[in-house]
Parts: sequence; C-alpha cells; structure tokens
Amino acid sequence: MTISCRVCGKQTASDSRGMHGSITHGVCEACVLQVSGTSDNSVFLESIDAPVLLMQGNPRQVVTANRSALKLFEKELHEVEGKRGGQVFDCVHSFTEAGCGKDANCENCKIKNAIVDTFATANPHAGVSTELSVRKADGIKTCVLEVSIEKIGDLALVRVDRYDTDA
Repeated sequence: MTISCRVCGKQTASDSRGMHGSITHGVCEACVLQVSGTSDNSVFLESIDAPVLLMQGNPRQVVTANRSALKLFEKELHEVEGKRGGQVFDCVHSFTEAGCGKDANCENCKIKNAIVDTFATANPHAGVSTELSVRKADGIKTCVLEVSIEKIGDLALVRVDRYDTDA
C-alpha cells in the first residue's frame, strides 16, 4: 500500500517513513517543513482532519487556525490570531489581570506546560488532557480539553483532540 501526502500528493514508501508525526497524519515531511517558511499555511492546515491551531513560541500566541478549529470555538480568524491558547479556549484564567499563561492558576496547566516543553525540547506531546473552566455566553462551564502538540520549524501545531463542555 502506498501513502500519498494530502497536501502535495507525492507518494512515499508503503509504510509511514517520510511522513511527519502523529498530528499531521499523512502529510509529508517536505510539506510540513514548508509551513514554517511561508505566511500562507491554509492549504497545509486544512489538510489536517481535526481542529488545529498553529502557534509561535515567543510570545506564545496563535498565528492561525484551520476552519475546523474556528467552527469548534465559534470564532472568526481575527478572533484567534495573536491570541494565547487560553483566550481561544475561553479559559476563565485568560480573562484575569495577569492573563493567559501568567495567572497563578496557569502554573500547573498541563496544556500550557506541554506547549512550553514542545517549544523548548521539540518533543511532541500526545493526548494532553485537562479540565478547564470556560466562559460562555450563558455562564461558566466545565470543559474537558485534550490536545496533541508537535513542533514544526519555529512553530507548533496544537491539534484539538477533544473539546467537550457540560450542558
């Protein structure tokens, strides 16, 4: 069985060699590396069959997101670009004076710490799960959030594997 890159269509060997890590699922290494050198990431991000945020490391902010992520968070692109992850997820701690990632409650945030580690070490993290209190129009809700993170060049892909809020 041959595997073809979902972005460029290039076929690789009959196994997964030449394909990038677990987040991109079926995107070749060349296309993944190309994303860090271009300002147009839309084709690449839309090829991933999950909600995805593309983040920069310093400051830790969202560069862009795919349509699936925008739909999940019920936001427009301009509402996520340049924002910290907690602001995109609507975490209540992102609304404090200190802000997302800087509030005392963020110190032990599993997701923030996994993203920081991925930027520092280039080690990916899969299935990082936590519960967040999120601010919604009808009040504060509990959200079960699970993400996977993978470094690509100077950026990181944050794939949302689960985002469930209580009813």
